[in-house]
Amino acid sequence: MYFSPEFLQNTLYIVATILIIFMIIVIGYKFKHNIKIWDKSLTLAVIVLINTLYSILGGFIDLPYELSSVVTGGLSLVAFGYIVVIIWELHKQRKTN
Repeated sequence: MYFSPEFLQNTLYIVATILIIFMIIVIGYKFKHNIKIWDKSLTLAVIVLINTLYSILGGFIDLPYELSSVVTGGLSLVAFGYIVVIIWELHKQRKTN
């Protein structure tokens, strides 16, 4: 299966837009209900957004492959770690209830 570079770049725009809108809605909800705004899920969303924006930047600027691999790979590993931590905390919370 082949995806054209234009399709992949446009998909990144859509993902970044949806993520930004989702983050604004969640922050607005938390602010309205007086909930702590910055938590692990928002940190995860910011990491994924940075990774997406970096990938979008790579479409406009010819970045070295090694740098792109390290940055996107590193951010992906950090995001995966946050997902594991969030799932583990939900699991612990479910056990205590």
